[in-house]
Amino acid sequence: MMIKIEKIEQYYGGERGSSFFAKNEGRPLISILKRNKGTVSGHHYHTEKTKGKNPEVFVLISGKMELYVEDIKTKESQTHIIEENTLFEIPPYIYHEVKAITDFVALEFNVSMEDQTNVIEGKELQ
Repeated sequence: MMIKIEKIEQYYGGERGSSFFAKNEGRPLISILKRNKGTVSGHHYHTEKTKGKNPEVFVLISGKMELYVEDIKTKESQTHIIEENTLFEIPPYIYHEVKAITDFVALEFNVSMEDQTNVIEGKELQ
């Protein structure tokens, strides 16, 4: 076979939308995030323990989102409107939540299964 073609694995499906892992043969995973208009996702931060979340890197492929971020240590906060074809990075200890202004599709890079265990829910420093 000259090329490899396979379906990607869905790891979340619900009213917010769906998420998929694109396995990459020994390289970091790519997560494809589809969210429905009006839904809110995130509500967490990461520590610096996991390389793939230091920083967490996304590209918004289509749609528009409102990104709320808050530094867990200083409590400084910001809100950003992110439009399609935009890359954004979220460092460790930055709480983040995303509201889908429209339906959107985003890619998250350098994901590993270990990264999924390094999610701290809420805004309290742990």
